[in-house]
Amino acid sequence: MKPSFLFRLTMDSQPNFKIQLTETLSLTEMDGRLVIFSKQTGDFFGLNESAGFFLKLLLENDFEKSLSLATKEFEVPEKVLRQDFLELIDELANKKLIKKIPL
Repeated sequence: MKPSFLFRLTMDSQPNFKIQLTETLSLTEMDGRLVIFSKQTGDFFGLNESAGFFLKLLLENDFEKSLSLATKEFEVPEKVLRQDFLELIDELANKKLIKKIPL
C-alpha cells in the first residue's frame, strides 16, 4: 500500500502561525475602543470589544498561545473560540489589514 502524502486539514489541524499588521497600519485606542488606523489613507477600522481583545492577543503571541489565553479568559469552548479567531483573521486578511506568518 502506497503512503498518502495528502491529509485533510481541519480547523483543529492547521499549522501554527503569527499575524502582523501590514506596514502602513497601526493599532490605536479611540474613545475606549481599539481601531486599526491606516497611515496611508487616514481610514480607521473599528473593532468590537471581542475582536480587539483577540487581535491584541494575536499580535503578541502565536495563534495557539492566543487561543489558549482566550480560552482561560472566556467561558466558551475552545472549538468555538478557534472558529471566532479564524473568522476574524480571515476578515482582516481579506481586507489586507494583516499578514499571516507561518511558524
